[in-house]
Amino acid sequence: INRDTIIGFLDYIENETNASIRTRNQRLAVIKSFYAYVKDTNPEQLVNIQQILTIKCKKEIKKEFDYLTKEEVDKFLNSISTDSNKGIRDYTLLMLLYDSGARAQEIINLKVEDLRLDSNPVVRLFGKGNKYRTIPITNNTKDILIKYIDINGLSNNSILFSNPKGNYATTKMITHIIDKYSSILNKNIHPHTFRHSRAMHLLEAGANLIWIRDVLGHATIQTTEIYARTNSKQRREAIAKASEDLTPPVIKGDWVDKKDMISWLKSFGR
Repeated sequence: INRDTIIGFLDYIENETNASIRTRNQRLAVIKSFYAYVKDTNPEQLVNIQQILTIKCKKEIKKEFDYLTKEEVDKFLNSISTDSNKGIRDYTLLMLLYDSGARAQEIINLKVEDLRLDSNPVVRLFGKGNKYRTIPITNNTKDILIKYIDINGLSNNSILFSNPKGNYATTKMITHIIDKYSSILNKNIHPHTFRHSRAMHLLEAGANLIWIRDVLGHATIQTTEIYARTNSKQRREAIAKASEDLTPPVIKGDWVDKKDMISWLKSFGR
């Protein structure tokens, strides 16, 4: 196995098996990790190994994510009928998914005891890196949760959103719930769409990136900065505000002051 063999393998999984560039780079990372170990145990292969370790990751083209406007979120949620227990569950789950900016799995993990529904309502989420974070929620979401818990007779130790068998829900179940109502917007909506939408709306409301990072549970601010780069509306407003005191110059052609030329041009209209 040499550098060419590995590059051929990476090209194969990308082009023949339609693996993503991210998957390609993950495979390369594992191969490099193995050969970093071999370098210490089999130094006689050092030249070949160094050539393998210089293989570069392929640059991944970042795709812009989809998000909903506030009006679209409102329209989506209001399309859910709350005349039944299932409708109330769907509305409560999706309202909390949006209001908290949580990942689908973080919503799935919730128990009633993870909610504090007093005058300063919050939800405690257990996310990536095995870390907890506490997120404030609106009073509207609090009232909906109180009603939902009361209707279903949930105790403090109960799973907040369970499947029909009483076990933890799944991401597939949440996706199915969203699909039931997504036709109202004629858009491809998935659980992460609500998270993206909440982040964008917080940014538009003036929240700083540090606080948005903490709400979303990102490890670094660099991950959160994607929302600032995507928010073209905020960029346009910032540019307009920065330029509002500038007086645009009056631009005229150098021929305007040439009276002979003006008279000659006007003669064509006689």
